[in-house]
Amino acid sequence: MKIKANHIAVILIGLALVGFILNSQVQHYQGGEIYESANHAYGLLVRGFNVTIIVETVDGKTIEGNLLSVRGSTISIVVNGTTYTVGGPEATREDIKAKLIRIVYHGKVYLYGVDPMEGKGSEVFSKLLPDQYYSVRYSGKIYIGDGITPIEIGKLKYMADYKTYGSITINHLGPNGAIITANMVPVQYLIKYLGNYTVYTYGLLYVNSDERNLPLKLVEVRGP
Repeated sequence: MKIKANHIAVILIGLALVGFILNSQVQHYQGGEIYESANHAYGLLVRGFNVTIIVETVDGKTIEGNLLSVRGSTISIVVNGTTYTVGGPEATREDIKAKLIRIVYHGKVYLYGVDPMEGKGSEVFSKLLPDQYYSVRYSGKIYIGDGITPIEIGKLKYMADYKTYGSITINHLGPNGAIITANMVPVQYLIKYLGNYTVYTYGLLYVNSDERNLPLKLVEVRGP
């Protein structure tokens, strides 16, 4: 019985490793292939994947960050809240000179339709977070009551526009509330900055995960 139990344990571990390999993808590029790596990474980002960039620099350092944006051959990543630019090995304007670039991503992107929801922001947006995910982004119209201030809206817009791939458009801001449009904004930011306000919202949810794990209407499943 002990031998059989050991065999079962080995099989389970093997299956887990195979599952991890299948759901985790790593693409390698030399620093001179900065255009190719930038285009590949950005293509994943716009489809809703959470993309991690690991850079081996020309001076032997290893830097890891979340992909923020791509402009031409320049890759922007966020490392511990600070944004850095990555270029090729001969870069002169970028912060980091890359010898090797690794693009890491996982699973698939599940696109859900979000029917109108109303309530306290923390409760409404928390319903959009599954148990397991790599990233969860929301696009939609958000009506905000309770007299939210320009400062609170400004904080949310700054985080969405400059610290992640996403954006906030302010459609209306008055003494009684605001109307904004979110474009692929991390749900965690919506919880943090709109959690204490009454909201009414509807739109689309992009969940990068290993499996479908929310009881919402599935619109599309995206692979890499």
